[in-house]
Amino acid sequence: MSIQKLRELGVMIDCSRNAVVKLSALKDFIKICADFGYDYVGLYTEDTFEVTDEPYFGYQRGRYTQAEIREADEYAKSLGLELRPYIQTLAHINQIVDYADYIDYIDLEDILLAGDPRTERLLDHILSTVSKTYSTRKVNIGMDEAHMVGLGKYLDLHGYQNRVEILLQHLDMVVKLCKKHGLQPQMWSDMFFRLLSQGGYGAEDEESAKKLTESFAKEVKIPEGLELVYWDYYSTAPDHYKRILAQHKVMTDNISFAGGAWRWMGFTPYNDYSIHATQAAINACLEMDVDSCVMTMWGDDGAECSMYAVLLVLYEAARLGGKLPDKGAPEELFENVTGYTTEDFMLLDIANPGSRGEKRNQLSKILLFNDPLLGIYDSLVPYAVSDYYNRAADKLFAVMKNGSRRFDQVFEMQAQLCSVLSLKADLGIRLRDAYQNRKTDTLTDICNNVIPELIKRLDAFYEAFKSQWMLENKSFGFEVQTIRIGGLKQRLIDIQSYLEDYLSGKLQIIEELETKALPVGYALHGESIDSPEYNRYQKLATTSRLTW
Repeated sequence: MSIQKLRELGVMIDCSRNAVVKLSALKDFIKICADFGYDYVGLYTEDTFEVTDEPYFGYQRGRYTQAEIREADEYAKSLGLELRPYIQTLAHINQIVDYADYIDYIDLEDILLAGDPRTERLLDHILSTVSKTYSTRKVNIGMDEAHMVGLGKYLDLHGYQNRVEILLQHLDMVVKLCKKHGLQPQMWSDMFFRLLSQGGYGAEDEESAKKLTESFAKEVKIPEGLELVYWDYYSTAPDHYKRILAQHKVMTDNISFAGGAWRWMGFTPYNDYSIHATQAAINACLEMDVDSCVMTMWGDDGAECSMYAVLLVLYEAARLGGKLPDKGAPEELFENVTGYTTEDFMLLDIANPGSRGEKRNQLSKILLFNDPLLGIYDSLVPYAVSDYYNRAADKLFAVMKNGSRRFDQVFEMQAQLCSVLSLKADLGIRLRDAYQNRKTDTLTDICNNVIPELIKRLDAFYEAFKSQWMLENKSFGFEVQTIRIGGLKQRLIDIQSYLEDYLSGKLQIIEELETKALPVGYALHGESIDSPEYNRYQKLATTSRLTW
């Protein structure tokens, strides 16, 4: 018999992708979560928290002090919530790997060297700090996506070893440290699947599932008391989640689920898609008697999207999980808490044209950084894109009304982004066509009118983005956005100067515009060319290398 509601529901905020949520905003967010009926808020901190005896851990990255975590912890408790730590104990601690203090016990990439006493010492310091600063006894120890574990320095030292055994031995050490510090661990479950199924996370057909479960029974022994967390944000089909939850249950009954409030693919959220995926996932959990879920809010490639932009997803997760407080009509709660309608918040998706339902794309970031001369992504530009973005900007500005409501900065940033894209999205196409067909009047207009107006709008977008960031996050990490958007602005200034020189005869050709534009050649991450995703700034801005 399936359960009717979740026992506990949490939300996890990524504080490790340059944006560390400032204490005042964290308290505000905790209050909203309490109003929606959540049980806990998690802080995902790879290196962004102060660890005793580790001075370079989170250095100049806006790390939380131990006092800040204690203050947030006390505030959460006052509202009946837990503040929970999400850390890493094997991979993903990528910002420390070049420091002299740590480089000798990095296995490969961002993976710690299993079996090394220095690794154990670092993790002892981390878990000791966690135990002393958080009042909860629960801790997520990470250990996800360590794809190359045992294949770097470990391989040099020990030769090739069974990688499942490496993982289990390391896990045993971490669990013992957790017990030493009075902590109850949970970990992401993907590495057991990936090491035993040629890299996949779960099996979709019956024969593969049978082989996988046999491998689990033979090779995997989950330490007593360890909870496995199945994370998955990528399907809108309930049967997909039920199938893989069943595969987890072969290893242990101590499992929970992590879904996603998608704010990690650029500046713009995927609210509509997230809600469809969350509905499928939570319904599957209820049917499979999995009563603990967390909504993750990752911040890949710079945490550009506001954490408030996905409040509608968090509300829907609470509604679907039966967690909303009994305070009148459920449909009124969202507006009472936020001051906006659900329809208002769905508009925040609009900068990604066609991203709705089961479809998603990340065109707003792709087209913002797509270089107008190189035209790497020009083949992705939708038809009549300029008119689309003009209408989108108008709709978002209209939501703001007098600009004095609580989250107007979120709407303004999206509106200013759309305003920029109304001139920028197809600029490369217009430039190349005018240049190659000798349309001097068009080139003159782009040089004298379009680019100056675009730079003006880009300045307005930058200020709106900075305002949103500073209201939510510590200032650390915003320098990355300054470099990216400042670089785009300078590139536009340079393009204008190239056009001036070309039109005056000082420059005989514009080399980049002499080339034939090809369809985008990168292996995009979306499901198809009609649903493009590519969340790597370096490869959006240039085909050259920004760094080695």
